[in-house]
Amino acid sequence: MFDIDDTALIEHTQQGDSEAFTPLIGKYQDRLYRHINGRVKDPELAKDLTQETWLRAFRSISSFRGDSAFYSWLYRIAENVCTDYFRRQKYTAEPLHLIDETRITETDPCPSRDVERVELREHLQKAVKHLTPLRRLVFLLYYHHELSIKAIAAEIGRSEGTIKSHLRNARLQLQESLTPYMENRHVP
Repeated sequence: MFDIDDTALIEHTQQGDSEAFTPLIGKYQDRLYRHINGRVKDPELAKDLTQETWLRAFRSISSFRGDSAFYSWLYRIAENVCTDYFRRQKYTAEPLHLIDETRITETDPCPSRDVERVELREHLQKAVKHLTPLRRLVFLLYYHHELSIKAIAAEIGRSEGTIKSHLRNARLQLQESLTPYMENRHVP
């Protein structure tokens, strides 16, 4: 399911050879940094969170079973690191350099529309959390990270047909979850 070179490096690392982990960092460092920087939109913070991701990966390498590609496992750790960071920041003001200029200029003069957008975003985020892990991953890679079907298939080691199927099923599940809200009915 994953690169033969990765397999050997992971096995050596799991057996106590910490030097075997270094080539994995070299291989995935740029890709991991780009992903995290895309989430936090702050190059310096992205460097810190990338380092935290590698540290967590190294500490938990013994739990890697090879059920997925190494990068998929690493990606999940990076998502957890970013989520932890955002949770810690939840009650602090957003730094001025992170405020999106288009968000300011696109603010609707009607406050109720802003409230509706926030509410819809919250319902969507809740619905996405209820997707199966693979559907959620495919959905986020496609819509949030704007990867192509082909790129997603390569990233997580599945066929393009499988990725299309998971993406379609994710859309259907989200549609079903959001329909009551969109029709102003009770949302469970």
